[in-house]
Amino acid sequence: MKILVFSDSHGSTLFMRKALNMHRDAEVVFFLGDGLADVDTLAYMFPSVAWIVVSGNNDYYPTFRGAPVGKIESITLGGFKIVATHGNHYYAKHGTGALKRLAKEQGADIVLFGHTHEPHEEYVPDDEHPFYLFNPGSASGYSPSFGVIMLDKAPLLSHGRFA
Repeated sequence: MKILVFSDSHGSTLFMRKALNMHRDAEVVFFLGDGLADVDTLAYMFPSVAWIVVSGNNDYYPTFRGAPVGKIESITLGGFKIVATHGNHYYAKHGTGALKRLAKEQGADIVLFGHTHEPHEEYVPDDEHPFYLFNPGSASGYSPSFGVIMLDKAPLLSHGRFA
């Protein structure tokens, strides 16, 4: 299963559209906040993917397709528990400690977060339950990026960038 991950589009759909066109085989898209209005537009342009969204600190009217959007979502895909959040409530700009605690509390295999605008990929070999922390970076700005996750027997996480 191929999953695309975006965050922090801040009013621009350009790079998310490019990534979605490059990865037409994606089945699921996570959007991690700060641009919910952008994703509302894209969801109508790309109706064949499942959209999982959370609100960010700059989403003043957090709705998606007319329904309220929460600050955290948890879903199991391909046998892996994925927890998605924007990251501001877990102090992502100051480190990953709170996100690691979230992963342990939730029993997550992967925690997706945004907010920092910087791509981040970390494997945490926890003795009880190893997990990944993954930030796709920002889908806008001077160095836009996004995330790609392939779920098979083990998750494979990578970042995509635009020239």
